[in-house]
Amino acid sequence: MKIFISIIVLLSLIGCSKKKSENQNIVYYKKHGQLQIAVYEKFSQDRDRTQYFETDSGEYLAVWNKIGPAIEIISLQDKLSKARIPIFKDGPDRVGVTNGFFIASQDSILLASIPPTVFILDFQGKVKSQTSINNPENVVNYLTSTNETPFLFNGSTLYGAQPFFKNIYQINESEASNSKLIYTINLANKTDQEAKWLPVYRPKDVWKDGKKSVDFTWADRGDSIIISPNTDHRLSVISKESGELVENIEAKSKSIDDFRIINGYPVGDQAVIDNLTKGHYDLLLQDKYRDVFYRFYFVGINWEEYGLSPMELKTNPPKVGVMVLDKNLNVIGEHLFENHELEKWNYFVGRGGLYVSTNNPNRDDFDENFLRYDIIRFEGLEYED
Repeated sequence: MKIFISIIVLLSLIGCSKKKSENQNIVYYKKHGQLQIAVYEKFSQDRDRTQYFETDSGEYLAVWNKIGPAIEIISLQDKLSKARIPIFKDGPDRVGVTNGFFIASQDSILLASIPPTVFILDFQGKVKSQTSINNPENVVNYLTSTNETPFLFNGSTLYGAQPFFKNIYQINESEASNSKLIYTINLANKTDQEAKWLPVYRPKDVWKDGKKSVDFTWADRGDSIIISPNTDHRLSVISKESGELVENIEAKSKSIDDFRIINGYPVGDQAVIDNLTKGHYDLLLQDKYRDVFYRFYFVGINWEEYGLSPMELKTNPPKVGVMVLDKNLNVIGEHLFENHELEKWNYFVGRGGLYVSTNNPNRDDFDENFLRYDIIRFEGLEYED
């Protein structure tokens, strides 16, 4: 009997050792530091668009200032604004209704505008050129370069996303799965800058469990584009070279099981409440320094427990999670921020780690006079310092 028990214990230890070995790549969250930037009186950040970039002179953050409006270029070294790029709403350089930007180089900005037009601006806000986005077979009703679906740009070719429908309540599954998602423009070709559409579609079974949101976010990694649907565990890998779908990869959060099903037109706050009850995925960010991805998500909650209106909770969800995916999109770690720790959509990746905004208005220490980011690192990933 003693020999039998000893064998069981030995096998148990071997099993535990093997399990630990299989999970050795799991990464763990830790707070590395904080970035705090004081802002001047005529500054109001639009959290929908924040872009980190580097030059020979250091690290910078491009932030949309709603007052002006303007794009502020802030140095992360001395935490001061180094340039203020005006966005003109009248005159010869007017750009219409703006919806995000992309810093393409040290003297060029790609600006998304509505009616759907891509403007190329210099750092004085002057319009260098513009291209209308249209296609009789795939009508563009929305143009964006926000944190959700920023322009992807490789120096000559611009990739843009078309995630939305005019009326999701009337569209059927066939229409949803046959609409193209990605257009490209060759900005280096001065004689032909017409938008070309890639043969990339949503999965045919997109609504097999019922009609859901078709919104998505995306990121790129060299020769690939990764599409992250808000209401699908699968990620779609698109080849830039062929312009086609390579594969769908399951990347499920342990905190999300199902999604809100759309049943008819919304009435009052019910659709908002239904969204809060069910979780969904959010931004997808690539970390080129560690060659990983971060897939954010919102956890389903009981809104009545928080003492806030459904709309207040939708605008600033109390629980925000982040998954860490390796270069092959395998899930290697996950962390949940609770109690209004983060501000929705306001995250970026820098050389120092993952920066997440803590300027959630529902926090007791919220202060509109500062931009505040926690610098997050994950044990198991490599950092330069």
